[in-house]
Amino acid sequence: MRMFIILLFVLFISALNAQDKTLTGVVIEKNETGEFTPLIGASVYWLGTTSGTISDEHGVFKLQPNNKSNKLVVAYIGYLPDTLEIDDQTKLNVILKSDPKKIAEVVIEGSVQSTKVSYLTPQKFLIMTEKELFKAACCNLSESFETNPSIDVSFSDAITGTKQIEMLGLAGSYTQITTENLPSIRGLTSNVGLTYIPGTWIENIQVAKGVGSVANGYESITGQINVELRKPQNEEESKMFLNLFGNKDYRMEGNFNYRQKITDNISSMTLLHTSGQTKKIDMNGDSFLDMPTYNTTNIFQRFYFSNLTGLEGQLGIQYVNDEKKAGTNNSNSFLVNLNSKQFRLYGKMGYIFPAKQYQSIGLQWSLTEYQQNSNLGSRNYLGNEKTGYINLIYQSIIDNTYHKFRTGLSLLYDEFDETFDKVNFKRTENVPGAFFEYTFDNEKEVSVVAGLRADNHNLYGLFVTPRIHIRYKLSEDFVIRLISGKGTRSQNIFSENISYFMSNRNYKITNANSDYGYGFENEVAWNYGINLTRYFIFNDRDGNFAIDFYRTNFEHQIVANLDNANEIEFISLKNGSYSNSFQMEINFQPIDMFDTRIAYRYLDVKQKINDSWIKKPFVAEHRLFINLAFTSERESSEDAQMLYDITLQWFSPKRLPETKNSPTEYQVKEYSPGFALANSQITRSFYEGFDLYLGIENIFNFMQEHPIVSHNNPTNQYFDSSIIWGPIYGRLYYMGLRWRI
Repeated sequence: MRMFIILLFVLFISALNAQDKTLTGVVIEKNETGEFTPLIGASVYWLGTTSGTISDEHGVFKLQPNNKSNKLVVAYIGYLPDTLEIDDQTKLNVILKSDPKKIAEVVIEGSVQSTKVSYLTPQKFLIMTEKELFKAACCNLSESFETNPSIDVSFSDAITGTKQIEMLGLAGSYTQITTENLPSIRGLTSNVGLTYIPGTWIENIQVAKGVGSVANGYESITGQINVELRKPQNEEESKMFLNLFGNKDYRMEGNFNYRQKITDNISSMTLLHTSGQTKKIDMNGDSFLDMPTYNTTNIFQRFYFSNLTGLEGQLGIQYVNDEKKAGTNNSNSFLVNLNSKQFRLYGKMGYIFPAKQYQSIGLQWSLTEYQQNSNLGSRNYLGNEKTGYINLIYQSIIDNTYHKFRTGLSLLYDEFDETFDKVNFKRTENVPGAFFEYTFDNEKEVSVVAGLRADNHNLYGLFVTPRIHIRYKLSEDFVIRLISGKGTRSQNIFSENISYFMSNRNYKITNANSDYGYGFENEVAWNYGINLTRYFIFNDRDGNFAIDFYRTNFEHQIVANLDNANEIEFISLKNGSYSNSFQMEINFQPIDMFDTRIAYRYLDVKQKINDSWIKKPFVAEHRLFINLAFTSERESSEDAQMLYDITLQWFSPKRLPETKNSPTEYQVKEYSPGFALANSQITRSFYEGFDLYLGIENIFNFMQEHPIVSHNNPTNQYFDSSIIWGPIYGRLYYMGLRWRI
């Protein structure tokens, strides 16, 4: 581990020594409202020479000095060119004015990729756009990753219908999930919070493997998922958007978005969601509902403010009420009620210094209150969480834009009050912290982001979180990325493992070593990764091929041992668990308008229990993934268009919890069978703004047989609905419409 970190920092220092004295600048325009916006692709060159460059996606350019000329020309189509005499400056701001005599409009034709792969960033980001999300029904965030090979989506048990995600073979709670870079799905909501973000509210999703930025906290271990919601200030966003959805089991959903410009400085966005299922379905005849009946109301109101001179702010309010009923259909043997409420208030305020485009200061904050009241057969779970978060960030440059930094202070406050099976667990976590993150980027060969934060936990004491990301460009189309860092988190053993309590298992806490946090210390892990990405052109169309390997090594982890059919044993492991993840993926268009994504992934996830290394249950070592999407051509916005999408997946056998000591009729096999799944959707866009879609999930109608152990006697000590390795319901049809105004 030390040698790996030393190697990363050697590369980092080498990158610093490789820089030259370079003229750096930004090309911007001042629009009618007084805002400064970057000009992308502006030509910048030394007068009378062939030495030049173009501005990037942020309007930034970098150019080496030229002995033949000290006059710099900056030009952009539709704007008056400017010629500047450069002496000893290394930093430059260029403001261009529009030229009414020039071409007023340029139309660029081409297809937009549904998932974009970052090229310049030190950490590899996959950006899932609206086009990607609309390939499937995407009713909420938990159902948004069906076409992403890096994230596994599965049911947590055979009763509640809750979907869970995994990254790098580990539970989604080890992935930091943020909404517009604010912590949103964590704590007691880590197993249900994904359903609190409807798919139609999402503008895009940014997915990255490995540890994230220290500016966003210390909790990310296996990756980050950042959700960008629809913006009230986005003039390209529809003023009104309606989405209606229904499936054959009478699950109905409605979503309505409304954007309004209140004044020149203030705009708002109203996001409404309601969904429910009242029909009771028991297709396999085991006397348990295949899916719960439920009713959900979700309301989100957000505002955006800008004074057009560098100051801007946001305010958002969200309220969620979710009620579910599940369990037996013909008696009162095993009934489940899950009632949850969440209220969230957040805000952002930022100021960009007009004279220094790379200097800004921002304040982020959020307040969240969550309540859950659950009846799990004969047991009750009551969970209450109050969370406060504040993050102050200042960012600027050092000498030139090769060297950027951001630093700040944060405070995270969590108040937990849980009662499970009449036993009360309370704790309050108060964590002030500070961070510094330095970025070196010469855009030629090397980019580095090195960060360090220190947090003082009122229960666990002071801990330090180092992280580093390195990007090295081997050639114009071949990039290697290295990543290393540490993550720390507090686990909530009942809420994060509540699916295992859909059984008659008792729980046991082993190796407790403190008086707080269920008797456990916080979890600590190191993550190391390497990614190779080759960008290529195939018949004038962009493509990419990527290979990556990530290892997550836990210094301390709390695991739920299920290898006793009558018990859930929570064990504290010291240096006793790890995850290795290897993945290959290719994205390209063999023909026009036909997107192809093919991936293979291998997982090696083990835990050391009773001095033996054993495979983590419910993990498929091998996974094959194919996504094919075809879009018909459209000559104009008034013409109809067809979109066809199909996703095929194959999972290798998964290890299941041991039941060999149970009576024969209550035993399950050591491994599940391998199985394949297929989903498909067809969308017809009649004209710009109106779509009808029809989809099929689980085309092959594959289902796990007898998903509930002892389903005919829920009072039996061996009753268990949590041994789920595959689909629990068969082929499912759905349809819906989208209408933009």
